[in-house]
Amino acid sequence: MILNNKKGMALIVTLAIVSILVVGALEIGRILNNSVGYVKKDADFYIAYQIAISGINLGQIILSQDAAKNEIDSVQESWADSEKIANSIALLGYDKGTLKIKISDELGKIQINALLKQFPGYKFNEDQRKIWQRFLDFVISSDKSSDDRDPSEMINCIKDWLDSKDNDAITGISGAESDYYLELDPSYQCANAPLNKLSELFMIKGFDRGLFKTENMEISESTQQLLDKEINAVFTIQGIGQNKLENKGFAFPGKININTANELVLAMILPVGKETEAAEIVSFRKEKNEETFINKLDKGWYKRVVELSKNETKYFERVIRYSSNVFKVEAIAEINNAKVVVSAIVERKKMKASKKWTTSIVRFSKG
Repeated sequence: MILNNKKGMALIVTLAIVSILVVGALEIGRILNNSVGYVKKDADFYIAYQIAISGINLGQIILSQDAAKNEIDSVQESWADSEKIANSIALLGYDKGTLKIKISDELGKIQINALLKQFPGYKFNEDQRKIWQRFLDFVISSDKSSDDRDPSEMINCIKDWLDSKDNDAITGISGAESDYYLELDPSYQCANAPLNKLSELFMIKGFDRGLFKTENMEISESTQQLLDKEINAVFTIQGIGQNKLENKGFAFPGKININTANELVLAMILPVGKETEAAEIVSFRKEKNEETFINKLDKGWYKRVVELSKNETKYFERVIRYSSNVFKVEAIAEINNAKVVVSAIVERKKMKASKKWTTSIVRFSKG
């Protein structure tokens, strides 16, 4: 394992980043020689950017090697351990500047695009509709004098934004197609397609950035902190299935990784009345005896924490998974007063010919 083998780590990481750093150094030299107005701060930003990119490369290597180790992905693994990642970064030997890396599982979140069974299409995924109903019931005040939003109406609006039938046939009596959005100022079309970015959710009728405020339930401090965070702590637009459908369409299965999902997401997929068990699940996953995790996260491990009826278990098994193939790698590099933040959505898959695991970047952003 790369995180435990210093020699292997140094070799592989060197191969992964040496070309980037060499090209970066040559480019800096060229600019310094040819640009009269070039200042040191700009050079620092350039170097910080190259260091941040090497952090993304390192994250990809860690994820590839992790996949070869076992068939699960959990908070107990090295890729989720900030201390072990820091040790790996130290092996890079940067004598100037700092680098921090965080790896998170995108499939430990509620997958917005999974609300529909498939694309193109217009039918609900009923299990996902139930998750949305739970979430909106949770965050919308039951006092209609202060909050008149209706969860079912909001879900209908999400469906109309996603589905491929942009006409007058809105869902229920409360959905919204392009006719509604074209009357807004500024006006815009209904997408009638999967969300391409998370912020698009706030373009949908009934949604705004006050979505996470709740007065409905007694929640733990850690869950409240999640509510106060950005939308990406709970939702993702990732999760498209690997297999093409017969009609050449595609789908987002929506299964949530129970090994990595945070307390709020877990509360939304647990049966009504058992939301508080989410905190117990989180504690169970993290319980340690000195440096060793006590509880093995094998298939069905949640049954040791929460008691579900037969029907509840059937539903729960339909909406959970134990592994992931989509992760977010975030890298922060600083040198002098220059700071660069980059992130990449990384997809992991096994090569058919070699049977080796590899990763590819499907989305990249800076800042």
